[in-house]
Amino acid sequence: MNSVTESLEHSNGQSQERLFTGLRIFLSTSLAIVAAQLVGVPSWVAALGAVTYFARGGSLRSGGYNLACAVTGLGLGLVAIVGTAGWQLEQPWLALPMALLLSAIGAWAMGLVTGVGNIISYGIGILVAFTAQQPISLDGYFLLITAAVLGAIVAGLVDFILPGKLFISGSTKSK
Repeated sequence: MNSVTESLEHSNGQSQERLFTGLRIFLSTSLAIVAAQLVGVPSWVAALGAVTYFARGGSLRSGGYNLACAVTGLGLGLVAIVGTAGWQLEQPWLALPMALLLSAIGAWAMGLVTGVGNIISYGIGILVAFTAQQPISLDGYFLLITAAVLGAIVAGLVDFILPGKLFISGSTKSK
């Protein structure tokens, strides 16, 4: 009977932890949008930067890896768009799926080369590259990086103020 009670308490703690993480992501995203509006960078990219911070765990180290993978994915997406734009295809609409395929292959290869298999963050960067509606230049690339970094910094601050470990240690002390 005791093991059943402990199992129920443990599963309830996990659902509360997920809810707390969801609230931290929501708060981070909201604050990133406000900060992006104040700075003058694309707010939706800053929001994705905040989400990227929590993609594989919510710690400063994981957030740094996630951000690096998202910036790399952004670069891969932009290079693929530029590369396929030069192809003289009979159906120009084929360039977009070809660029997406090249970006996905590049993200997979980066995971093999670097040992960081973070396809979610690479995918977020590629998504930003394909939907940014920015001129493909270094200025546009740096603007998107700035917005993503701003979002990740805001998420890092929220993670510092409301750490997940605080919630976990608080729930274990109540036993």
